[in-house]
Amino acid sequence: MKGTLYIVAVPIGNAMDISFRAIEIFRTVDIIACENTRKFLDLKMRAGFETSATLMAYYSYNETHSSDGLIKQLNEGKNIAMVSDAGTPRISDPGYHIVRKAHEQKIAIKAIPGPSSLTAAMSIAPIPLEPLLFLGFISPKSGRRDKLLRQYQDFSGTVCFFESVHRIIKLLAAILQIWGNTEIFIIRELTKQHEDMYWGNLEEAIGWAGKKKGEFIFFVYKK
Repeated sequence: MKGTLYIVAVPIGNAMDISFRAIEIFRTVDIIACENTRKFLDLKMRAGFETSATLMAYYSYNETHSSDGLIKQLNEGKNIAMVSDAGTPRISDPGYHIVRKAHEQKIAIKAIPGPSSLTAAMSIAPIPLEPLLFLGFISPKSGRRDKLLRQYQDFSGTVCFFESVHRIIKLLAAILQIWGNTEIFIIRELTKQHEDMYWGNLEEAIGWAGKKKGEFIFFVYKK
């Protein structure tokens, strides 16, 4: 019999957010495919669970190659859990190739739901969320970035982005230039000790974000 591929959500910051079901999956599978094995081991220590599963690296740069090896293991009857560094796999994280190949080969796939920075941020956003356009991390190259922003210039609704501390100001400035001084909600370091948020206009948000560090999720409301 073929094995089962489990797509497992893990905490985005606070280890106490891990689910009982996720822990049970980690205890029973044969292999855990990790975006970063070191971060998974850190989570295991903080959340206080044990597993005898083999840990394998599965990240964006080796995803195509690694997915072939994992599919072979699934076809041989091994059960595999796949995890991102944090949150839910495939949401601006690796996972597409193995999920697609598993579907193609009729391998059972089960979602183990749990933490997601996208849905967590949505739940506390003080702006409309329907319709919502999720763009996640976009290209840091100015030409590609600006082309994408112009592509959605006439979109009416809320647009969600992910961005790092090193690129947040350039992205906000580009959005301001192309989309204008729109309403924005930003949250950084979600569920972590230094969680912080801003709600206001885009022009003032640039000054706020320039003094902050960490990972950012933000929603731009285009009326």
